[in-house]
Amino acid sequence: MKKSDRGTVIFCTIVLVLFSCLAVFPFLVSIVTSFKGSDEVYTIPFVWIPKALTLDNYYDAIIGHKFYVFMFNSIFVASTTTVFVIALAVIGGYGFSRHNFRGKSLLKLTILSGYLVPVSVLFLPFFILMKNLGLLDNRWSLVLTYGAVSLPMALLMMTDYFAGIPIELDEAAYIDGSSKIGILIKIILPLASPGLVAVSLFCFILSWQDFLFAMIFINSPLKRTLALGLAQYRDYTGMIAWEMLMAAIVFAVLPTTVLFVVFQRWFVKGLTKGALKT
Repeated sequence: MKKSDRGTVIFCTIVLVLFSCLAVFPFLVSIVTSFKGSDEVYTIPFVWIPKALTLDNYYDAIIGHKFYVFMFNSIFVASTTTVFVIALAVIGGYGFSRHNFRGKSLLKLTILSGYLVPVSVLFLPFFILMKNLGLLDNRWSLVLTYGAVSLPMALLMMTDYFAGIPIELDEAAYIDGSSKIGILIKIILPLASPGLVAVSLFCFILSWQDFLFAMIFINSPLKRTLALGLAQYRDYTGMIAWEMLMAAIVFAVLPTTVLFVVFQRWFVKGLTKGALKT
C-alpha cells in the first residue's frame, strides 16, 4: 500500500470513528440516565456512574405510562405498512424489470420525482384526504400515509434488484411449465432476499420513528404510537420525567436495533447491489 493510500485510510477511519461516537453518544446518555434516581438527573457535571442503580424508571415507564399500548400500536402500524409496501413493490418492481412498455422511463422518473417534494408539504393534503375518508384518529391513516410515502423508493429499489437477476431464469422456468406467479415466488424472491430485507427495514424504520404524521392524525391516548406516546412522559408536577423518558427510549429503540443487527448483512448487500445497478 502506498503512503498516500495509507494516509487516506487512516483519515477515513478517524472520521468514521468520530461520527460513530457522535451517533452512539446520545443513546449512551439515555442508558446511563435511565438507571439514575431523580436527584442525579440534573447533576452538573454529568454523572456517568450512578451512585445507586435503580430499575424503578423502567417499571414506571412500562407499567405506569401504558408503554405496552404504544408499543403495540407502533408494531401494528410499522408491520402492516411494511407488508403492504413489500407486496406492492414486489409486484410493481417485477413488472418494471421484466416488461418494456411505452412511457416506462417517464413513469419511473415521475415516481422518483415525488421525493423532490418536502414531506412537510404533504401534511395538509394527507390531513384533508384522511378527513374525507373518515380515518382521522385511526391507526389505518398512518398505515396508508407511511405506505404512500415509502412505496416509491421501495418500488425503485426492488425494480433495480430484480433487474440484476438474469431473465434467462424466468424463461427456463416458464419452459418447464411454471406460471409467472410461481416463477416470482419460487425463483425470483429467494434470489432477491437481500433486497427484500433492505426495503423491509427501510419501511419499518420509517414507520416506527415518525412523529409528525402521528401527531397530526392521532388524538386518542390509546391509539398513539411510541414516538407520540413518549411525549407524555411527565411526573405529577407536569414536568418532563427525564429518567422515565430515557428508560422508555431505551426500550423504544430495541426492536429496530435488534432487527438491524440480525439482518445487517442482507441490508447492506441489498442496498449495495441496488445502488450499483442504478
